[in-house]
Amino acid sequence: MATTLPDVSIDEIPKHYAGEIDDLTPAFLEGKLGEVVDMIADRHGTAVAARLESGRLTLRRYNAIVVRVASRVFGNIDGFTEEGGAQVSYKFNPHAASGTIWLSDDDVHDLTGSNPNPKKSTVIGTATIGRHHPGRTR
Repeated sequence: MATTLPDVSIDEIPKHYAGEIDDLTPAFLEGKLGEVVDMIADRHGTAVAARLESGRLTLRRYNAIVVRVASRVFGNIDGFTEEGGAQVSYKFNPHAASGTIWLSDDDVHDLTGSNPNPKKSTVIGTATIGRHHPGRTR
């Protein structure tokens, strides 16, 4: 059974996003917010629902994360990935232009409380065989 998470109203957008949304229809905004909620529910629903229920993840923070994820689309409808200097040039990414939504590691950490990609230790360990007497020479 799928986990149901709270919907986020378009009224939350101005609270957490300072960009322009006047050119976007309410239906588009609602659709993107709903898509983000569905993605979170599909990938991390149980963990997020438990954190919301326990209060470890507040509804305000949950709303902010959903808006943050959706705003990556709101702020880049054309899909620009790079803008050139003196002679103006642009690069496009069809995934960004199509409204593709993704969750960053920070988003997942904020939602679930666990780091999806913990940094591996780069310290090389040492093994001592036999008796070890630091500072003593033979």
